[in-house]
Amino acid sequence: MALVNLKQLVTDASRRGYAVGSFNVVNMETLQAILQAAEENRSPVILSVAEAHFPFIDLEEFSPIILRAARKATVPVAVHLDHGQSFSAIIKVLRNGFTSVMFDGSTLPLEENIFKTREISRIAHAVNVSVEAELGHVTGGEGDASPGVADPSLFTDPQEARLFVTETGIDALAVAIGSVHGIYRGTPQLDIPRLAKTRKLTGVPLVLHGGSGLSDDDFREAIANGIAKVNVYTDMSQAAMAKIRTVDTLPETLGFPEFMVQVREAIKEAVTEKMRVFGSVGRSN
Repeated sequence: MALVNLKQLVTDASRRGYAVGSFNVVNMETLQAILQAAEENRSPVILSVAEAHFPFIDLEEFSPIILRAARKATVPVAVHLDHGQSFSAIIKVLRNGFTSVMFDGSTLPLEENIFKTREISRIAHAVNVSVEAELGHVTGGEGDASPGVADPSLFTDPQEARLFVTETGIDALAVAIGSVHGIYRGTPQLDIPRLAKTRKLTGVPLVLHGGSGLSDDDFREAIANGIAKVNVYTDMSQAAMAKIRTVDTLPETLGFPEFMVQVREAIKEAVTEKMRVFGSVGRSN
């Protein structure tokens, strides 16, 4: 249908009361699984490549493949840099045709985060690329499946968020409200009043990172209070690994390509389930 930028997707999601899933691409199987799920469910989708995954992907070689697949898709697709922390990563994906970037300055002092995010917004917006940034800090390692817990002292301050959005001109704000990257140790407790206040004060679509361990009701409540984009990686990774662990039970005659089709199907099922929970099924129009 179209290769679009992030702002187009999250604006529609925010207006119509659903969230767009942002799914990490780490190889050909994940790319195929995500797009097949999106097309079968008529769901807009965000294809993300995390800076943390650059060691596993030759960005120069793989970007044209991702972009070609996105342009051929029959649903709206954005191609997004996830958790970009270096200026070089931002410039690299801009040169390679990405339509959206996330600058993660969440560990920086507020003033420095504002300064760097504002500069990246200025550069990206000049070429019609959307910008997401993070205020507060979602704990846990990006791409790291080790268990973790949220730190309330690092949650997003709604008043600071209003200043941050005003000063930087970003298109979407990632918030810290009780989720973690990777696997949550224990039961997550989302700070929904904080989320609602942040949405009211900033007026921009909000983003939830670290959704593993959250219940379907947690997601729906978060979406009802301002979340328009949800990042997903751990659930996809776990679905793939669960299928891989069954390899000893499979017929010896099963070849590697056929087995990778099964892995792709497991990932697609995980993506499809998230699209249903996020309410993005059937929203591609």
